Amino acid sequence: MVLRNITPDVHTYSILIDGLCKEGKIKDAKNVLAVMTKRGVKPDVVTYNSLMDGYCLVNQVNKAKYVFNTMAQSRVLLNVQSYNIMINGLCKSKMVDEALSLFEEMHRKYLVPNMVTYNTLIDGLSKSKRISCALELLVKMHDRGPPANVVTYNSLLDGMFSIKQVDKALLLFKQMKESGIDPDICMYNVLIDGLCRGGRLVVAKEIFQDLSMKGYPPNVRTYTIMISGLCREGLFEEALALLSEMEHNGCLPNAVTFETVIRALFGKDENDMAEKLLREMVARGLLKRH
Repeated sequence: MVLRNITPDVHTYSILIDGLCKEGKIKDAKNVLAVMTKRGVKPDVVTYNSLMDGYCLVNQVNKAKYVFNTMAQSRVLLNVQSYNIMINGLCKSKMVDEALSLFEEMHRKYLVPNMVTYNTLIDGLSKSKRISCALELLVKMHDRGPPANVVTYNSLLDGMFSIKQVDKALLLFKQMKESGIDPDICMYNVLIDGLCRGGRLVVAKEIFQDLSMKGYPPNVRTYTIMISGLCREGLFEEALALLSEMEHNGCLPNAVTFETVIRALFGKDENDMAEKLLREMVARGLLKRH
């Protein structure tokens, strides 16, 4: 472009910076930013957002914060996307209080948080085991924000199960369905896993058995979760039967599925069966011989 005397504009530079950042080439992206600034092209909110997102992708949240603050000082108007990127980066770095502060700052600046903002914060709070705070945000979503979706509830259920709030998780799941939100297979995976780990294997099995009838064919992860739950209770015959069933239903077990059963079998001194499955893994190319 430059050789043909076509001067790149802010849009062109921003696309280039975004592409480099998505590939983790932050140093190259910064060099492009320096070139555009030197040529008198002023970075805009899109340029800075790409750079912030790039830093967050490589877990350099403090550098992303520096870019965020630079935008304010450069009188570049921050938008909802700017806050979403920063809130996501902070949550991923377990800096949830800072993320909440930015959420409050959005209100002070009359920026309306969107679905991504709420879901990111609720996920961050749930992963930090701050379920009551996450549920408060859910109420705010109902009152003044976008409607909650399956992603919102996935995070909440996962968080509740992680602190063994099994009954509250089941109640929330029921409330979600009553509000007209259909669960997806990812949510059923979270539900079955939480029930298995929470000592509710019978309920987990019932839900698992109803999946196909409800139009949710179990995937590899669903089968692996259920097999793991059975192994945890020492029900190896059922686990092995399910391993056969999944193949019969056209769902091929992966390395994790096999490893789950093998580890449990060795743990209970069922060495012959464990070694048989190990040989099966090798035969399928799921385990390389050293």
